[in-house]
Amino acid sequence: MRKPQLSFSQIINMNVGFFGIQYSFGLQQSAVNPIYDMLGAAPDEIPILNLAGPMTGLLIQPIIGALSDSTWSPRFGRRKPFFFIGALMCSICLFFYPFSSSLWMAAGLLWVLDAANNTAMEPYRALIADVLPEEQYSKGFLTQSFFTGLGITLANVSLFVFQKYIPGVAGSLPIWVYASFFLGTVCSIGSVVWSMSKTPEYPPSEEELVVLNERNKGMPHPAIQFFLSILTTLIAYLALFILIIPAIFDRKIIRRTIHWAENHPTMKVVFAQNLEIIEALTQMPSVMWKLALVYLFQWYALFCYWQNAAKSIAQSVWNTTPLENKTLYEEAVGWTGLVNGWYNIVTFLSAFFLARMATKFGPKKVHFICLLMAGVALLAFPLIENKYLLFAPMTGFGIAWASMMGVPYLLVVNEIPKERYGVYMGIINMMIVIPMILQTLSFGFISKTFLNNNPGTAISFAGILLLIGALAVLRIKENTNVIESPTLGGGGH
Repeated sequence: MRKPQLSFSQIINMNVGFFGIQYSFGLQQSAVNPIYDMLGAAPDEIPILNLAGPMTGLLIQPIIGALSDSTWSPRFGRRKPFFFIGALMCSICLFFYPFSSSLWMAAGLLWVLDAANNTAMEPYRALIADVLPEEQYSKGFLTQSFFTGLGITLANVSLFVFQKYIPGVAGSLPIWVYASFFLGTVCSIGSVVWSMSKTPEYPPSEEELVVLNERNKGMPHPAIQFFLSILTTLIAYLALFILIIPAIFDRKIIRRTIHWAENHPTMKVVFAQNLEIIEALTQMPSVMWKLALVYLFQWYALFCYWQNAAKSIAQSVWNTTPLENKTLYEEAVGWTGLVNGWYNIVTFLSAFFLARMATKFGPKKVHFICLLMAGVALLAFPLIENKYLLFAPMTGFGIAWASMMGVPYLLVVNEIPKERYGVYMGIINMMIVIPMILQTLSFGFISKTFLNNNPGTAISFAGILLLIGALAVLRIKENTNVIESPTLGGGGH
């Protein structure tokens, strides 16, 4: 079926929901770690408390992506049920989050919040390809990128504005924290419901329905498949790990194991979507392995920045810590929101420019230069004592963040088979969250043992990692058939 072109206003309406999802991610970037500080977390505890984001991204996004590919409801559609359920759960979590009375209550709610965000995120990206004709893909994804920057920017600016104009404390946290999260509650579900009401999904053709029904033959309800996939993920990846050594001598052993499981009714049901994910992993193009090395340094560094930005600014500008002066620290948190909001403004303003630069000079050169800019920015960040001068390095960081969100896709998209686009997008997300998991498990020790729990030193350490990541980009060989517009996806896990 030839999909009709949509007007610009229809594309805007379709992507409004992405704004609410990204507002939530913006709060996680800038507000959750300061909340941990206010609830008494030690600096070396912060990394492990952030394990929720990468773990849920690792588990949820690939499964949801594969599951939504296999779903169709004449009443609810294919993608809409997933991002509606995700947005609804996200709004509930955002409402209750400021009422956290203890550190572990906040950490537990973050796990649910991150799972909800990832449930909404993955099928929302796939909706672009479902609804738009190919010639409008770039406009659809770039509009999504715009709402990504806008949502994260509003989240960060709200922290700054509410901290300045809403005084007082309720429970364990300042009232302005409640205000930012309550605004997120409305934005998350409100924006998604708006997009759902304005955007119809096209039903699959009769031939596609036959293939879909055959794929789902003997499979339980999607909700049951989801939970089975979650429960068996560890077993599936453990089996893959065990088979790696035998696969050196017999390269087909993993494929035979997958084929056996697919033809065994019980195993097919129990492992659900994990079989498709593992098969795609074993056939992953070499360029994706090289990108994984870049992502190892890039995303480890970003997690270090997000965890330590507010404390670094408090230290360098206000000369205080969360325990020494809570009032001054709250000011630092508000200013951090403004600084992070600024780099996200730069991000969505520079995204279209970077797309042109990648077409003209190649994505490899663009991403290399952008990671160099980000590394230098973070090296300078903790040395700045004037709060207004912080916007200078973060301008370069914002341009680099725009590159991180989109340009790497140009390095791999021409190597990915189209029929597996969804599952490989989920695997790229795994390449993002695995470094984050490594960071949460290792950086507490590194911070305490080598960096003296100094947030400024931690951000300098992140800058060095970004410079190493830039060098790793040079190992990637570009495909000369670069598509003109990159899939500028959103931030987050």
